[in-house]
Amino acid sequence: ATLSLAPLACRALIKEVFETPKVRLVHIGFASNPFTETRGPIEAVLHLQVTNPNSYGITVTGVRYAATIGKVPLADGERNEETRIAPSGDTLVKVPVALRIEGFEAAVRELVGARTIPYEFCGSVAVVAPVVGTVRVPFSKSGTIDPVRILRKKGFGFN
Repeated sequence: ATLSLAPLACRALIKEVFETPKVRLVHIGFASNPFTETRGPIEAVLHLQVTNPNSYGITVTGVRYAATIGKVPLADGERNEETRIAPSGDTLVKVPVALRIEGFEAAVRELVGARTIPYEFCGSVAVVAPVVGTVRVPFSKSGTIDPVRILRKKGFGFN
């Protein structure tokens, strides 16, 4: 009976030693121009910074994601691809995302009627660690898009 409790005690000890990684969405890039793309999805890339506070390596096995602009859903899905995260370090994980063209067009129409429009990218990263197994770590980034400010940065002036 004592031998059968040993694996449980070991697992409980490792769970206490495991620190949940941190995931931060640091950048959203476009692989295609959302204003000139007329067919098919708009290709975007989420840049996620995964910080592993543990003294051992972990593996990202998948990313679930969703995106909205205003009230319009732009994307949702899952990408399963393994990325090794070094012990006590940061790794940039790039996740290709296909934004729905009809959702992007609806968001642009909504943007025309408003000065700014809110956006949100959210999801979770599946991380596998020794003995602990798979842990889902959430991420989220939200804010507002101000087209006039963006155009001013590009050198276009408005009064």
